[in-house]
Amino acid sequence: MMNKLLKWMGICLVLAGFMFYPSKEKAAGEGMGKSTWLWNTVEIIENKEEIIGFFKTRGVDEVYLQVNPSVGTEHYHQFIAMASAENIDVYALDGAPNWVTVKGHPSFIAFYDWLEAYQLEASESQRFSGVHLDVEPYLLSGWTTAYGKTVLNYQKMVVEAVGRSRGLQLPLGMDVPFWFDEKSYNNEFGKGNLAQWVIGQTDEVGVMAYRDQAVGPNGIIELTKNEMDYALSAGKKVKVGVETSPSAEGDFLTFHEEGEEFMLEELARVCAEYGTYSSYKGIAIHHYGSWKALSE
Repeated sequence: MMNKLLKWMGICLVLAGFMFYPSKEKAAGEGMGKSTWLWNTVEIIENKEEIIGFFKTRGVDEVYLQVNPSVGTEHYHQFIAMASAENIDVYALDGAPNWVTVKGHPSFIAFYDWLEAYQLEASESQRFSGVHLDVEPYLLSGWTTAYGKTVLNYQKMVVEAVGRSRGLQLPLGMDVPFWFDEKSYNNEFGKGNLAQWVIGQTDEVGVMAYRDQAVGPNGIIELTKNEMDYALSAGKKVKVGVETSPSAEGDFLTFHEEGEEFMLEELARVCAEYGTYSSYKGIAIHHYGSWKALSE
């Protein structure tokens, strides 16, 4: 464990060192950070200190916390206040493929209604700092059987999410797969590249570049290059997402087999590659539970 922490501290020092090199875009390393998803919201009821402690030792400055209405708001108050005291921003997380359908739309509305009510009654230190949606419309059968209609409905949902988030004065981030830059749309929103469109609409995207190598023909850096360039030209932000959970689709999709130390070495390469990009906001590690297990 000590070796891993020393490795992590070394990587952080390397990233901090980037600050001394000027760039026409920004001082390299500026605004970079680490995010993670926290899906099992009930953990904040009993394990607040443990969770925040893990985030501190790993340099996490942003967490996507899934909204679970069955968890009392007092637990959100306490957890977010504790995170705020450690300069960790908490984003309200949720999403499901059927949010883009008529049947699933009420769940989308319920999420934003809950968030609006929560923000109104919470104190400043207890409020969410942003919204993070993980929708994945490509898991619907309509992505194959009715692609045009499904993409259009997805875009309508994104536009509505942008409106609701702006109404709450919260930045909006969306998870997108790395291959969205290979998908197109041609509808009432115009004609173009789907990844470019989502980046243009939102404040930031988390590109799910689920691979266990930073470099190479199918590595993390190559898979996120187009999105990083799109965001750079649009003045938006990109988080590079990696996986730590086991994957039935192949070991090459996750760092589960390689372990945390190897993952940190690969992520340092990603940071070195994108450190001068003003569009680069850092790494997003999926997710807290599996990352914690990886470190034990």
